[in-house]
Amino acid sequence: MANGCAALAMDWAGARQQFLTAPFDSIGEPLARVIEDAEWPDIARLNTLAAGIKNFRGRQIRYVANEDLSATAHYETRIAETGEIATRANWHDFFNAMSWIAFPEAKSAISEMHSRFLDARGMHEARERSVPRDVLTLFDEGGIIVASSDQSLLELVRRFEWKALFVERRAEVIARMRFHLFGHSMLEKALDPYVGVTAKAILLLVDDAFFASTPTAQIHHVDQRTAAWLMDEDNLASAKNF
Repeated sequence: MANGCAALAMDWAGARQQFLTAPFDSIGEPLARVIEDAEWPDIARLNTLAAGIKNFRGRQIRYVANEDLSATAHYETRIAETGEIATRANWHDFFNAMSWIAFPEAKSAISEMHSRFLDARGMHEARERSVPRDVLTLFDEGGIIVASSDQSLLELVRRFEWKALFVERRAEVIARMRFHLFGHSMLEKALDPYVGVTAKAILLLVDDAFFASTPTAQIHHVDQRTAAWLMDEDNLASAKNF
């Protein structure tokens, strides 16, 4: 099954129209700062957007070109130790940059946990990724955060009961549920979505006050909660925990 991402590759003007659609609401704050740019945002522009964003160890996040990185350092280890994120001029890495700005705590948690497993298990872990790191990567690439003040709605997601959720209880979903696209591969697919796109979901129970807060406050809340979820090793024991 093919999608249209290749056709849209580097078509900045065309993509800016797609950025106004619902799947990109979760990264709306950083996108709003670049959507009027006439050209593709280069690394210097991305670093301006990321000013003040720090990783778990308090290192300032900096996007750097692949060729500027030492081949001896693992991608995730370098992020954790130096804050440097290898970044290419493509949609995949652009959305990774946007996700770091929108969800700094959850992205930092992913990076930190990868680094801890690599430090603990050495070269074997670098050569053959363990289940917890597979789980981290699945969410980093293909994750969505689902927040609701009604546990029964979350249970419908867990049981894949889509008709009951989105048809029979549609009004409740609109009033008491939010979906925050997280994974940068998912965001890339959203440039030209197709039937069959699926995500790994973290389900968060929130109170009703959540829905009265601003979109920025909602993102901050789910960012903190998702980071805590990802740093609990019990949650990383199996992808079935999504």
